[in-house]
Amino acid sequence: MPASVLILGAGLGGLVCGRLLGRRGHSVTILEAQERPGGLLAPILWNGIPCEQGFHSVGGLGPGEPLEILFRKLDLMHLPWYRAGADEGYPFLRLNAGSDLERDHVLKPYSQSVWRLHGGGAALAQELARDLDVRYGARVAAIENQTVLCEDGRSFSANVIVSALSPRLTMSLLKDHMRPSYLRRMDKLKEGPGFFIVHCLLQQGCVPWQSGAIFLDQTLMLHFAEQETGILDLICFGEGNPEDMLRRASERLPGLSVKDYFTQKAPGYGFQKNSAIDYLPPQTPIPWLYLTGQGIGLHGILGTTVSAFNTCKAIPL
Repeated sequence: MPASVLILGAGLGGLVCGRLLGRRGHSVTILEAQERPGGLLAPILWNGIPCEQGFHSVGGLGPGEPLEILFRKLDLMHLPWYRAGADEGYPFLRLNAGSDLERDHVLKPYSQSVWRLHGGGAALAQELARDLDVRYGARVAAIENQTVLCEDGRSFSANVIVSALSPRLTMSLLKDHMRPSYLRRMDKLKEGPGFFIVHCLLQQGCVPWQSGAIFLDQTLMLHFAEQETGILDLICFGEGNPEDMLRRASERLPGLSVKDYFTQKAPGYGFQKNSAIDYLPPQTPIPWLYLTGQGIGLHGILGTTVSAFNTCKAIPL
């Protein structure tokens, strides 16, 4: 029987859940705090130039590979994907961070094939949001009794609520009683380090453009955005020193000339997962409240997509 579903957050996890549940015939509404879909998929606009936050390349999108199987089910393979340089994503700069479980998850798909998308993360988010009822500017203030209250006074009720927000943020918004043992388990989980990014606007023609990425000592990634943007991203995990990152990039790319840059500390990867015990299940102890996204499963495009599929499987609708 069709049901009403509220999804909190129009990032990758929320959008994939929306597409899957909508195909089951359910009435799906997505609440998104920003004025566009995508979450970390959506680029930051810097002087009108799109700068990617969390979408740079994907691994395992070749025929029969893990991400291709899922994206084909989601009807995403018609997008303008193209093969990237063979070095991009492998060796991945998180080789020296995280657990064996996380490293294996990241490396294996990238060792199969590496792909990029014309239009970047925005193109993927816009395709997933197409035909979905996304309410923008709807920042959640509280969740209570199957009703979501927004900061602007709007309220929405549904049979099922799926939160693609971080699990800790979801619990802070929840007004219903949650089992203390569940909260204690969540408190023991350690947040991932996130990214530090230096977005650089380059002098035109100062260095040869690449479709792949360059990895320095497994700690710093130099990622060329689409050439027309003129953007080179310097990316490391945790905290970073922009002057040092720029120096190292210049040593690797003689002739590099940066007209201007800005820095960004971006969240990413959810909780660190050292073993299966660190996963949170999609269903919470409250029967109408579910979680999705990289906060409960493995990280990145593949991990977030897998989590969304698992969440939808867990909902008995």
